[in-house]
Amino acid sequence: MGLPRPGSLWRRAAAVLGVLMVAAGAAAILRSEPTGDVDPFGALVGTLGAVIGVAGLVVPVWELRRGRRDGAVQALVRAVDRHEDQQYRIVLGPGTTFLPVRFRFSAAPADVLDDAPAEEWQSLADHYLGLPGPERRLAVTGGPGAGKSLLARELTRALTSRHDGQTAAGAPLLLSLSAWDGPPDKKEDPRGEEFHRAFRRWVVQQVSRTYGQPAPLVEEVLTDKAVLVLDGLDELDPGGQDGRPRATALLRYLAVNRDCFRNVVVTCRSDVYEEFEGPAPLARASRAELLPVPADMALDYLRSRSEWLHGGLTERWDGVLEEMRLSPGGPLARALSTPWRLTMTANAFHVRGEDGTGWLRDPSELVDRWGREALRDRYRADAEEFAADHGLLRPLWSLLPPEELLRDAEVSHVAEDMSAEAEEYLLSLFVPSVVAEHPGERDRYPAERVTAWLTLLATHRSLGVPPEPGILPLIASVPAYLAPHQLWPLGGRRLVRTLHGSLYTLFALLLGGLAVAFLAPLDAVVLLPVFIVVGFSVRRAWSDESDFDWTSRLRPRGSRGGMFDLYMRYVGLPMLGALYGGLFGLVVAANAVGATPQDLPPAVWAAAAVGALLGIPLFRIWSYETRTGVQGSLAGQRYTLFLVCAALRGRLPLRLGRFLDWSYEGGLLRVDGHSYRFRHQEFEQYLWRTHWRPAVLSACLAAAEAALREGESVAAGRSSGTGRMAEQVDALGRWGAALYAVCPERVGILRADARTALRAWADHLSAGSEDAEAGDAARGRAERAVRRFREAAEDLG
Repeated sequence: MGLPRPGSLWRRAAAVLGVLMVAAGAAAILRSEPTGDVDPFGALVGTLGAVIGVAGLVVPVWELRRGRRDGAVQALVRAVDRHEDQQYRIVLGPGTTFLPVRFRFSAAPADVLDDAPAEEWQSLADHYLGLPGPERRLAVTGGPGAGKSLLARELTRALTSRHDGQTAAGAPLLLSLSAWDGPPDKKEDPRGEEFHRAFRRWVVQQVSRTYGQPAPLVEEVLTDKAVLVLDGLDELDPGGQDGRPRATALLRYLAVNRDCFRNVVVTCRSDVYEEFEGPAPLARASRAELLPVPADMALDYLRSRSEWLHGGLTERWDGVLEEMRLSPGGPLARALSTPWRLTMTANAFHVRGEDGTGWLRDPSELVDRWGREALRDRYRADAEEFAADHGLLRPLWSLLPPEELLRDAEVSHVAEDMSAEAEEYLLSLFVPSVVAEHPGERDRYPAERVTAWLTLLATHRSLGVPPEPGILPLIASVPAYLAPHQLWPLGGRRLVRTLHGSLYTLFALLLGGLAVAFLAPLDAVVLLPVFIVVGFSVRRAWSDESDFDWTSRLRPRGSRGGMFDLYMRYVGLPMLGALYGGLFGLVVAANAVGATPQDLPPAVWAAAAVGALLGIPLFRIWSYETRTGVQGSLAGQRYTLFLVCAALRGRLPLRLGRFLDWSYEGGLLRVDGHSYRFRHQEFEQYLWRTHWRPAVLSACLAAAEAALREGESVAAGRSSGTGRMAEQVDALGRWGAALYAVCPERVGILRADARTALRAWADHLSAGSEDAEAGDAARGRAERAVRRFREAAEDLG
């Protein structure tokens, strides 16, 4: 971390300039006084007194700064501990101390993870602190929902609890990488100083926002000892962009930049992490691979939740325990193989009935719907249906032992389909169960409205996107960031923008009319700043951008940029500010004293000079007051209009901020910097799918049934060609990727089967074959395929 802190060079230059100015002033004063005899002893005493006085001032200041730095570290550590402990308890519940996570640890990149023993989650902090210094790096990898973020949060809590200011590990800081957009110049070399400055600025900004600490305090803490826990390397490139450029650039920065942070923990999905080059994509890093939750640990977790919540009543889970032991590869065991799904299950089946005396749901329904007996029955039915479709002999189930039949069923697509059904079912119960067991005000919002509001918020990333076949798959994995001031398009993009622009336009016309009617031309000049601000506001009020930022075309502070950027930043804008401020001060002062241009008193010129000085920061993009005064008011007014429009149209509650806080307290949302985010990606994806699913299914079913009707018309002689039938079959094919994005895989497979059968029948009809038996067989296969596709779509609701 060899770079000086931002602004330190300017502070040093200002200090040197101040000393020189004081020395010059002292010399001028001494030279103006009459000279006489000098007492050497008095001069010596005076000089020593001055030196001692300066030393007496410097030493306390130095001690104060050192104490401030130590205090800053401790203050930030306490803030991190409070924040992460609150997040942890919201996720797992206030009475839960058991984390259903296991992992295999590899201290060196060349070690084989499969040979490492499985360890419990408590030992990860010991492993990290046991890594040889001065550089400690760790990659936490695992599948979706395996508990990577949960383990990162627990590691952060463990490091804060062990931080005493004397240990080698510094303050742990948990940050979500999904908020990192990369340096301003996307082509910036990760080895360069500018990339490091951009990343450091982002870290300071995120830490300040997440933990509520001032940026100067965070700057004091960001030393070589700070431990950055970066969550979500796989989320850096939404949609899995080719080559994952942002993630690759960040890994290269951490590998080759001489000023990069030394102590780093990164979480990433295993398949994504292994896409990067080298045995250790995070340079010089150890690795912890998360494992699926075994049946015994899953049941221990569910029972621990029951013991704390309901006084030790755990016998309700005996049937689930028996099922998972006898069928560890079955649909139910798969559905409960991650901490996230276990949390959903615990929430769903710990809800009391309306009278408060019984349980609303019984875990035995999981066994009845997705247990081994249900798996055997559906596997046999699927095999018999397949044999009937292809003219094969019916399987003789009586000759197959039950154990072998179960093993075959567990590795079939039927088990995968049932596991996906169980996951969808648990996700559908998540919001109602959270509402019923909310730690705060449970009756504030109905579960149905909460689900509808959250579903709309989940579509924020795709608002205004038409449900076209080629677009939905591209945005399916893009996360939604719920920054309140950026949610205004949810109220109706055109409606909110039109209202906002119309109000500002009417205000500008009213102000202009009043100025023309009641003010003299010279007096109107005094109101020139008001007219400029109003004109700028009118222009921005009609903007269609989700977030206002009129300086986006200029490079942010800290980057070099081109010659034009440098000229505008350091010459052009300051000169414009000085010119405008000077003219404004000159006109106002001259008008106030009644002076003529031919005879301006010194007071008027002094006012012009003051105006020029005050005008420089007004036109510099560093002017925080200018941006918050105009930009902030615009964003706040548009947010207010959005709330009114959304509430009147029944889309969102009028007090949206209170609803977001309530959802966060209940565990439906989490806080990520200055934005809310959904509790888990699977939950967000489920809400997004349920929003788009009806439109996509309707389009697919309409195309399939239209193709079937056209085929029947051609077969009956009512139509002369198969052109329209082929068009509908092609339309059904174009919706394939979108259907896979919003529906379970089995529904997508049935759509593909229907398309194949319809295509085969269309080819038979277009060939004009006289084989009636073959035509009837092709027609029957097409009808059965479309019927199965329709039934699967209806089962999804």
